[in-house]
Amino acid sequence: MSFFMSMTRKSSVQGFSLVELMIVVAIIGVLASLAVPKFQVFQAKAKQSEAKNNLSHIYTLEQTYYGDNDAFGSIAQIGFSTQGGNGANASRYAYTAVPGVGTFLATATAKANTNIAASCAFPDTWTINETKTMLNPRNCAQ
Repeated sequence: MSFFMSMTRKSSVQGFSLVELMIVVAIIGVLASLAVPKFQVFQAKAKQSEAKNNLSHIYTLEQTYYGDNDAFGSIAQIGFSTQGGNGANASRYAYTAVPGVGTFLATATAKANTNIAASCAFPDTWTINETKTMLNPRNCAQ
């Protein structure tokens, strides 16, 4: 008799139905579709930190060069270079510095093959000047 009782208990154990599993999958899909755009904004801001950090470094190099030479210099003159090389470690931005009389303007422009943000239809550009004013007139991470 105990054999038949154990067989009956096994058949009364139920799992999730297909409808319940599909509802859970649909809820996860809705939550993911809400989270992805926010994630892309945070990802773009993280990529832009490369430009901000390197422009701050260029500012420091320009101030040092100005202290030694009483003039601001170009990227080559101040000795700025980016770390990395090809592939995943390559710089996402191209850097220029235009010295003037008592002024300079350093620019970081996203390279053509770099996707800072999927919704960005223009190259992401940051600038810094001799007063350490950093600007991004058209921000891709908004």
